[in-house]
Amino acid sequence: MTPFIMATSTLRLDSQPVALQGVTKLFGNTAAVDDVTFEAAAGMLTTLLGPSGCGKTTTLRMIGGFYEPDAGTIHIGTKFVNTVPPHARSTRTVFQSYALFPHMTVFENVAFGLRATRVPRGDITGRVREALDLVGLGGFAGRSSGQLSGGQQQRVAFARALVTRPEVLLLDEPLSNLDAKLRVHMRSEIRTLQQDLGITTIYVTHDQEEAMSLSDHVVVMHDGHIEQQGPPHDIYERPATRFVADFIGTSNFVEATVESADAYVVRVAALGTTLVLAPPAGATLRSGEGVLLVLRPEHLHLEDAGARDGVGFAGKIASVSYLGAVASYDVLLDGGAAITVASPAPVGAALRRVHDPVRVRLEVDRVFVVPTT
Repeated sequence: MTPFIMATSTLRLDSQPVALQGVTKLFGNTAAVDDVTFEAAAGMLTTLLGPSGCGKTTTLRMIGGFYEPDAGTIHIGTKFVNTVPPHARSTRTVFQSYALFPHMTVFENVAFGLRATRVPRGDITGRVREALDLVGLGGFAGRSSGQLSGGQQQRVAFARALVTRPEVLLLDEPLSNLDAKLRVHMRSEIRTLQQDLGITTIYVTHDQEEAMSLSDHVVVMHDGHIEQQGPPHDIYERPATRFVADFIGTSNFVEATVESADAYVVRVAALGTTLVLAPPAGATLRSGEGVLLVLRPEHLHLEDAGARDGVGFAGKIASVSYLGAVASYDVLLDGGAAITVASPAPVGAALRRVHDPVRVRLEVDRVFVVPTT
């Protein structure tokens, strides 16, 4: 597949930050979006991540002007845009369906927005060719959009959005209609394109892997509100809630009781011992309070029974799954807790077997504390 041809382009787009403050959108008596506040920094890619029905697409449509918020403010740069219609905003949206005109050629599809805004005819040809070159479709101008593959149609949708030189690009699950392998390929190209153009981009997806690989900033949404936001690494390594820990990656949850806590450390009783851990950000814990410990499978280590290094717990293998580079083991600890451990699959050696006695060692500095709710 031809890549986006960025090496030959010197185009940089003027970009503006997008700021939402206390934004709410009601459908009847239901708040689809509830008091949402975040900023998409200029020139960066911000992802709205969450399951279906969490409010992420509704939020994107308010930024694009397709819905008007019932409360709160939306600014693009310094401009208040709550009531500004879509065509008058400096945004362009790439929809999940691509929304191409099947009776038009690729050139006509890309040129449509320029003609609608009365760009001089003499400028249209050059700008359309520039946009098609950007997305690797320089030789496709005369083709019918109905003759294109899904990946090519997506590229035309990108070219049509970029040809108007917007300050903000809005992407509504643009890869959902592609097969798994092509999705991986295209998300890398989207990231390259976004960085090379320097355009503020807000990307909606339910796919955590897309969000982690593409984003400068991730906004995790659930039931219309924001659960957590920050750089991808922080979201994964320091989940603030059970929902985030469960939705992003794979987690084991272990019940624990707070013995003591201050601003620097929290001591919890769990798995028959006391663990000294970092406190959760933004939460005040009290002695006797129940909390959950988040243990990522890749932060646990499977050792032979009887090993003594570090903090560990005895148990037996309950099941084994071979996943190629990784072997996943379900372990039943002697205290009754069941946890999953991900270990590099051995090369030239047998996997551990069901009922084998083992020891699970924790990386204590990578055990996270979250509230029970």
